[in-house]
Amino acid sequence: MDLHIENRKVTVPTLRSARLVLRDLRPDDLDAVTLLANDFEVSKWLVPVPFPYARADADDFLRMDITGELGLLWVILRDDVLIGVVSTGKELGYWLGQPFWGQGYMTEAAQAAVDHSFAAFNMDKMHSSHFTENHGSRRVLEKLGFLDVGGHVHFSNARQADVPGRSMLLTRDRWVALQDV
Repeated sequence: MDLHIENRKVTVPTLRSARLVLRDLRPDDLDAVTLLANDFEVSKWLVPVPFPYARADADDFLRMDITGELGLLWVILRDDVLIGVVSTGKELGYWLGQPFWGQGYMTEAAQAAVDHSFAAFNMDKMHSSHFTENHGSRRVLEKLGFLDVGGHVHFSNARQADVPGRSMLLTRDRWVALQDV
């Protein structure tokens, strides 16, 4: 597969929030992605991400982004430093490097991504999920207005085990109503 961003199937607009810039994933981001994702404390919360996470895994991640398999995917930058990833497509997905946890960055980035996706596309709802033990991820989703719609089990590649989780849902109507508050 030719990993040229000019071949990208989905155009990803640059988004800005108070502290962050969200932009497309580029080949020169892959070392930072590898460094942040090659942390069991990060990868254990993600369904598809292996541990250890190698540069070849980051290359595959870029390939999936270029071919449109990941929907809209943004890298999250704080002061020009890559701190994580957020995507919208079949569902809202995200991860943040451990040094950047607990500072409100993911809520801020996810809000920008969700807002763009509801505004730009004719979608009436958005799904997301989190492993039950991942209380930080649940808080992010609740701050965005997602509601719990039931349990599930997903196989965690990093843990090599089935892990219980929760499915979450946000409707466009709820999103719009929460923005007017």
